[in-house]
Amino acid sequence: MKSRSLALITMILVAALTVLGTAPAPALAQAPKTAAQLISDAKALADGGKLADAIAILQQAAKDNPQSSDVYAYLGLYTGRSAGQVSAKDFMAAGRLSAEAFGYLDTAVALGPDNPTAYFYRGIMAVNVPVFLGKLPGGIADLKKVIAIHDKTPAAVPQDMLITAYGMLAQGYDKGTDPADARATYETIVKLFPGTDAAKDAQTKLATIAPAAPKEKPLAFAPKPGDPETIAAVKARIAAEPSNVALDLDLARAFIEAQRYDEARDVLHSYNEANPSNVDAYRLLVQAVGGMSQKGYDARIAEDTKFRTNLAFEAMTAVEKVVELDPSDMEARLTRGVTGINMPFFVGKFDQGVADLEYVLANTKSNADSSQAMYWLGAARERQAMRFWLDVATKFPNTEAARLAFASMKPSVPHFDPGKAPKPVVSIDFVEGFRDELPPQTAIWIEDAAGVYVKTVYVSGFAGNVKGKQVTLPVWAATSKFAGVDAVTGASIDVGHYIYTWDCKGLDGKLVKPGTYTVKVEVCHWPSMKYQLAETPIAIGKKEETARVEEGNYIPSLVVTYYPK
Repeated sequence: MKSRSLALITMILVAALTVLGTAPAPALAQAPKTAAQLISDAKALADGGKLADAIAILQQAAKDNPQSSDVYAYLGLYTGRSAGQVSAKDFMAAGRLSAEAFGYLDTAVALGPDNPTAYFYRGIMAVNVPVFLGKLPGGIADLKKVIAIHDKTPAAVPQDMLITAYGMLAQGYDKGTDPADARATYETIVKLFPGTDAAKDAQTKLATIAPAAPKEKPLAFAPKPGDPETIAAVKARIAAEPSNVALDLDLARAFIEAQRYDEARDVLHSYNEANPSNVDAYRLLVQAVGGMSQKGYDARIAEDTKFRTNLAFEAMTAVEKVVELDPSDMEARLTRGVTGINMPFFVGKFDQGVADLEYVLANTKSNADSSQAMYWLGAARERQAMRFWLDVATKFPNTEAARLAFASMKPSVPHFDPGKAPKPVVSIDFVEGFRDELPPQTAIWIEDAAGVYVKTVYVSGFAGNVKGKQVTLPVWAATSKFAGVDAVTGASIDVGHYIYTWDCKGLDGKLVKPGTYTVKVEVCHWPSMKYQLAETPIAIGKKEETARVEEGNYIPSLVVTYYPK
C-alpha cells in the first residue's frame, strides 16, 4: 500500500554568538512546530519502525491542533497499523485499536470534507477489513471521493495516491460482488497509467473477470450510488419490468450504498426465496446484515431481546450459502471463519471457523487475506486458551489452578489524574476480573444513605437498551427503574481495569448535598451466569476520602475516592 508522500520539513535554529566586545548576542527562541512538521516527524518515526512514538507525537499534535484534518488522518493510519502489530498477541487490543483508527479517520473527514488524505486512508482501511463488518460501501464511496477531488483539482491528489485509490476501488468492487464496476475500474487503470505496475496488475485481473453483459434498458442518467434518485430509478425499472428479477439485486445494492441495510435485507430475503442459487444475492445479504450489526445495541433490543443473536446466525447462514455455492470464494471462507470463531462455543461453529481460516491461509494468493487469516487464527487460539480458564474457574473455583486463571485474566492498571478533573468528583476504580464467552453486563450507580437512587454512571448496552424486557442486572434495574440511563448507556466492557467518574450531581443536574453515599457496581456474565455486586460507602463533604473493598473474583477490587472542590 502506498501512502501519500510528504516532504520532510526540518527546522534548524542556529544561535550564533557574535562577539561584540565581551557581550554575546541573545539566544534565539525556537518556534513551536507546525502540524505539517509534526506529521513529518511522525512519518519518519513510523518509517523507522517506531510506530508507538509516531502515534504519541500525533496524539499530542491532535491536542495542539484540534482542527487539523491531516493530523487525524495520519493518526488514524498509524493507529490502524498498530492494530496489525498487536493482533497476534492480543486480538481484543487489536479490535480496540482498529475502532480507534476508524474514529480518528472519521474525525479527519469531518474536519476536512475536501481533504483527499482523510478519505484515502479511511477508504483503504474499509476495503481491507472483512466484508461482514459493514465498512465496504463506505470505503468504496471514500475512494471515489478521492478520485472526484482529483478530477476537480488535479494538484490536490498526488499521482501515487490516485493510482492506489483506483486499485483499491477495483478491489472494493471485487469484494462487493460488482464485477462490472470492478472491470471498468481496472480498464481505467490500464488506460490512465500505461506501463506502470498498477496497469500490469490490472491487466492480470481483467483476464479473470468476464465481460459484463450489456443492460437492456440503461438508465437515462448516471446518478450516484446510494442517492435517493438511484433508488427511485431502480424502483421505476422494477415497476416497468416486473419479470426482470435481476433488478432486485440492483435495488439491494442501491440500498446498501445508501446504508439502508434493513431495506436491502428485506429485498434480498424475497429474492432468495425465489432464486436460492444466486451466489451474488447471498454475498449482498452478508453485506446488508453486516451493516445492520454495526449499529450496536439500540431500542430494537427492547422489542426483540434476541435481535442481535439472530443477526449473527443470519450472517453465518448467508455466508455458509456463499461457500456452498462457490467453494473457491476466499472472502466468503474468511468471513465464515471469522464469524465462526467469534460465536459462543456452544453454537458449534468454532472448529469449522478454524478450518476455514487454515484453508484461506493455505490457498489464498492475497497478502491481505493471508494476514487476516493469521490474525484471526491467533484470536482463535487465544479463545481456546480462555475456554480452559473458564472451565477451571467454573468447575474448580477454590483450587490453585482457578486462582492462577483469575490472575491471568487481570489487566494492566489505567491512570486517573484528579488534578485535571473538575471538582468535586468521585473516581470509581474497579476491576472486571473474569472473561466469559461474551462481554458481561455491568452497571455503576449511586445511592444516598437511605438507599434512594441518585444516578447511574454507566450501564452496558444490552441492559441499558432492553430495560425491563430482560433484566440481567436485577439490583440496578429495581433501584434505578431505568431513570436517566439512556445518556450513560455504552458499549459492554470486558475483563479489564476501569475508572469512571461521578460529578457529584443527581438526575436534576444539581450537586448533591454533603453526606454519605454508596457506590455500587453490579456485573453478570453470560453464558456462565457468574454474578457479583460490589459496593462501598463514601463521604461527600470537605475532605478527600478513599474507600476500598476487595472481595470476590468477578469484581475483585473496587476503590472509590472523593475529591472535594
